[in-house]
Amino acid sequence: MINHIYKVTFKTGEEFLGGSISSPNWADCLNSGIMSLEVFLPYGDILKLTNYEKYNFYIGAIKPITGKDLYISHVYTLGSRDDYVNSYRITLISTNTGRHKVGDITVRMFPFGKEGMGRNPTNGWKSGI
Repeated sequence: MINHIYKVTFKTGEEFLGGSISSPNWADCLNSGIMSLEVFLPYGDILKLTNYEKYNFYIGAIKPITGKDLYISHVYTLGSRDDYVNSYRITLISTNTGRHKVGDITVRMFPFGKEGMGRNPTNGWKSGI
């Protein structure tokens, strides 16, 4: 059983294991020399990003209109190269009315700086090789 949400492999061969969904510890990951970022998907598959100049990872949370607690709906994994960002949104919660099921991956491309849902830049970028 995998106890981590992601794994980063550096050009030195060292690895960094991310935390859980509620505490992914991306800020604790080194900021240089990333060779690959692997995200462990809900049903045991792995999404592996390689050959990017920059990498990013964050959790997407939603607060229902009814004012109930926040809940985590998606994990986002990003790779940037040549001023473009490939965004991989992994669905963690599905509803009867939702068109995406748990484990679905939605891939989008944005210009760098507009990767935050196509409007805003995101924080937390780390350098690749």
